[in-house]
Order: sequence, then C-alpha cells, then structure tokens
Amino acid sequence: MIKFDHIEVHVKDAEKYAIFLKKLFIQGKFKKISENNTYMFLSSDNIHIEIKESKAYKNIFNIESGIGFCLPCLRMKNAKKHLDNIDQLKIIKKINNPDGPCYFFKDYEGIDWHFKDYAIQDIYINI
Repeated sequence: MIKFDHIEVHVKDAEKYAIFLKKLFIQGKFKKISENNTYMFLSSDNIHIEIKESKAYKNIFNIESGIGFCLPCLRMKNAKKHLDNIDQLKIIKKINNPDGPCYFFKDYEGIDWHFKDYAIQDIYINI
C-alpha cells in the first residue's frame, strides 16, 4: 500500500511559517526536526508539512525562485522496485534515512518527488 507521507515547503523563516500554518489550520502542532531549522507541521486532520528554511538550502535551489511548496513524498515497502517499473520517471538521487532509503525522482512533466522505501511513519513526521 502506498501512503502519502508529507509535502515540503521552502520558506525564508521556517519557525515563523510553522506559526503561520498553526493559525491557518486553526489547530495543529509543529516541532523542529533538524539543526538547519527544518520543522514538521501536523494539522488536526493529519496533513504533514515539512518546512525547510531556504537559507539552509541555498546551494540546492535559488532562494528567490525556489520558495514554495514542492517535493511531495510517498512511502511504501519495495518502493525502488515499484519505481523501476515506471518508465515515465528518472531516479536522480538516493539518501539513506534511519529507517531505510529514500529515492528522489523527476516525473515526465519535470516535477520532483521523493519516495521512502519503508512503510512506517518515521522519526521525521512522528511529532
């Protein structure tokens, strides 16, 4: 079974944006999940939004044009095998999370995604 894990937003001030999301969603909670000012917001209806501060990621994307929602994340066991069977995408990077690998890929429209190759909600979204 494929689960939707989280969506990312890249902003100039992650903590300030987490406070904004709490106001916008009326309820919810957030927690700092890394030393580079990355936060995870969890809405009352279980939507996970990872908030990354653009200053910490300036070498990855242009701060002015790279701000906004991006990189939807899915998770499932055997994600790599599943991705290998889809010819409309190209895996561009692999990282190893504590619970298993995570594959970043670009779909045929040029949209960047990532897919965790494990089924559990990991330490990053369990807040």
